[in-house]
Amino acid sequence: MKVGSFYKELVLKRLIYLAIALGLLLICLVVDIGLGPAKYSPSTIINAIFFNESNESIKVILFDIRIPQALMAIIAGAVLGLSGAIMQTILANPLASPYTLGIGSAASFGAALGILLFDGAFFGISSLAFIFSTISILAIYFLSKRIFLGGSTIVLIGIVMVFIYQSLQAFVIYLANEIEVSSIVFWTFGSLSRATYLNCLILFIAFSIVLVVVLMKSWELNALLLGDEKAQSLGVKTFKIKISMLVLISFLTTICVCFVGTIGFVGLVGAHIARLIIGSEQRFFLVFSSLVGSLLLLISSSISKSVIDGVVFPIGIITSLIGAIFFLSILLKKGIK
Repeated sequence: MKVGSFYKELVLKRLIYLAIALGLLLICLVVDIGLGPAKYSPSTIINAIFFNESNESIKVILFDIRIPQALMAIIAGAVLGLSGAIMQTILANPLASPYTLGIGSAASFGAALGILLFDGAFFGISSLAFIFSTISILAIYFLSKRIFLGGSTIVLIGIVMVFIYQSLQAFVIYLANEIEVSSIVFWTFGSLSRATYLNCLILFIAFSIVLVVVLMKSWELNALLLGDEKAQSLGVKTFKIKISMLVLISFLTTICVCFVGTIGFVGLVGAHIARLIIGSEQRFFLVFSSLVGSLLLLISSSISKSVIDGVVFPIGIITSLIGAIFFLSILLKKGIK
């Protein structure tokens, strides 16, 4: 088989995978919107959205609560999936993700501190969340460069950072009043309950900008997969590209945490599944990882509404439970090897 023909077939195969993921995403979206204390069939949802044939109470539930939450699950999942994929590429570590390296915990602590110091003002919360997540991610990067840490050790440092930030957050909670504690707990558990169309739009714009930037840098990211020395021999400024990517991840993770709190393991699991199905070629890997992240969060959202009839659990509990089992399986697999 000629190289050109093989490459065309490979691209076609990856495009088919992307189309399948989009189709599954649409199905999961309808299912998730229909689930909740009151359950609605797909025909009821379609009639309400496209034909304006449902009563007012159903429209209020669908348009004011469920659709914004489902859209936020798609966008936040895409953000986490993309962030996990970029981190695993630039750190050359399959265990890297915003959650396992403590970036989500750092942003969550910054948000908690912002609630305490700025009386819940969004700018103050997001600024501190961005500062602490950036400090955390840069500290991990420079430590890994200076001490030549192995992949597992970097993750252990990330886990240490999680504990440090959780301790600091507990201290903030101790100083906060009841209203502030309620807001901080929201960030700690991770939830879609505060999703609005405006929040969805802001996060979608941020995600779209970062996705376009990283896709424009996909050639450099592909070169990084060969190792720093080979990438530099191909003309890639490895330090510059890694720092810029890390800052973008901090920016994206911070906005996501400000709207939905800390949602763990979606970035880790999404990137692994994407790499397994579509490979590491960055143009497809980054997009597919985003889609898988969206699917994972939508499915988790549906599960959170189905465990006990009439009760909706914070989605962070579901993703942490599923992700922790997946994370353990990866560690055991690496240990066996």
